[in-house]
Amino acid sequence: MHLGVRMGVGIYMMLAVSAFVLALGWKHFALPASSPHLFGIHFYQHVVGDLDGRSCPAYPVCSAYARQAQAAHGWLVGSWLMMDRLIHESDDLQHGTWIVFEGEKRLYDPLSRNDFWLKKE
Repeated sequence: MHLGVRMGVGIYMMLAVSAFVLALGWKHFALPASSPHLFGIHFYQHVVGDLDGRSCPAYPVCSAYARQAQAAHGWLVGSWLMMDRLIHESDDLQHGTWIVFEGEKRLYDPLSRNDFWLKKE
């Protein structure tokens, strides 16, 4: 098969899979009203998160934490705080504070625990 044809088939398959994923979750999806930078988080919460099946072990859940961080500190610093949380989460699972939320044991990791150094006194 010619390279151009294979590339075209690959692009078509990628678009078809993307359309399928969007179709599965679109009925539950509404664009965030005034925050285009939150689109990725919103898309994950309402489309990918439903298909993924895994649940964040922390409270607030990772995507809600990311929204809080970006709302409080802007897109750049909020994204950095979100990545930092994902990196240190595995250590916190062993040494963190646990709570029971809606009948589930969750790691308590609020934004205030991680952004204290950003606040002016």
